[in-house]
Amino acid sequence: MINMISRILVALDGSTHSKKALDYAIFLTKACKASLGIIHVIHLPTISSADPQTVDKVTHLLESAGNKILTKAEEEAEASGLKVDRIREVGYPVNHIVKASNKGRYDLIVMGSRGMSGIKEFLLGSISHGVNQHAKCPVLIVH
Repeated sequence: MINMISRILVALDGSTHSKKALDYAIFLTKACKASLGIIHVIHLPTISSADPQTVDKVTHLLESAGNKILTKAEEEAEASGLKVDRIREVGYPVNHIVKASNKGRYDLIVMGSRGMSGIKEFLLGSISHGVNQHAKCPVLIVH
C-alpha cells in the first residue's frame, strides 16, 4: 500500500535544475494537498590558509546568497497559494537534507540533478545521489 503524500521537502541550490525541482514540488504539493518545506544548505568551502576576516566575508556572502534563494522560492510558492516551512542549514548538504526530511517527517524529497556524467558522479559523488541513498522516504530527482 502506498501512503499518501502529505509533506514535501524541496532542496534548493539556486541552479536551473533546482528551479525545475521547485516547480515540480509546487505542482505536487498542490495536487496532493500537501505541505511544502524548502531547504538550502550552505556548504562552506575549506579555506585553511585564509585569514579569519576572509572566511567571515565568504561565509557572509554565502549566507546572503542562500537567503536570497530561499526568499525567491518562498515568494514563488506563496504566489501559487502555498505557505512553506523554510529551512537553512550550514554543512554538508546530503547530511542536512536527510536529517531535515527525517525530523520534519517528510514523505517525499524533490531535488534537482546537476546532470553530471556517470564518471564524474562516480569520482565526485553528488548531492542528489547521496540523498537518494540515505533518505528514508522517496526522492524525486528532476533533470
